[in-house]
Amino acid sequence: MQKILLTAIMCMGLLATAQEITKDDNQELPDVPYDMLDAFQPARETRDVKTRLHGIFALGWNQALGDGNGIGEDYRFWGSGLWELGLEFSTRLVEDDLIRFNYGIAMQWQTLRITGNRQFQTNNDITQLVDLPINVDKSKFSQYSLIAPFHLELGRGELKKYKNGAQRYDYEDKLIVGLGGYIGTNAYTTQLLKFENEGRDITNRLSNDFEMESFVYGLSAYAGLGDIQIFAKYGLNSIFKDSPVDQHHVSIGFRWR
Repeated sequence: MQKILLTAIMCMGLLATAQEITKDDNQELPDVPYDMLDAFQPARETRDVKTRLHGIFALGWNQALGDGNGIGEDYRFWGSGLWELGLEFSTRLVEDDLIRFNYGIAMQWQTLRITGNRQFQTNNDITQLVDLPINVDKSKFSQYSLIAPFHLELGRGELKKYKNGAQRYDYEDKLIVGLGGYIGTNAYTTQLLKFENEGRDITNRLSNDFEMESFVYGLSAYAGLGDIQIFAKYGLNSIFKDSPVDQHHVSIGFRWR
């Protein structure tokens, strides 16, 4: 009888110790990293998930190339840019997280700083660069597009454990590569012209469709460590419809998520 009581006491002691260790281990684990989708599905914080949502911000340099013009000829390299702000879903396609499908929606803003005393003009539904009879301080063309980017992303993350049994893949210091493209629509275009007239600084801003292609699409790629990457984009559509200016947007820069 004494042996049975002694064995029971030892088992209870071991069980209490194991529970205490488990409790301490859980307290030492970090909280689950915030994901925008957790606000809609709180239960995600206690289980493994295949799809995550995060914000995307990108900025870089932009040019419009074609018809034999090189970088910096029709448009200044410094002063012509790209900005992108959006949301991106990332869905794991295989269990070991080697391949993911990333997709989302974003607002893209591309600008071209026109060289010389020139601006874009539309005559008879044809848009092209024309010379101006004045000295121009700044001639800048801007295009705003609503796009849906999509990429196959390669690169295995590190599986980490968090409180309440949750697990997430972490990509800090991990090499990732994304290949894909984008489709969208041209939402808004403007042209800014600054010059001096009789000692006064004049600024003209014109909003027009400039006979631009309504449907925009192109190729896109990025590579980097973790959530900071270098990207490159090439617009497959010509910027203007029925125009002798057959040029395509080409952009490079940095993106964060």
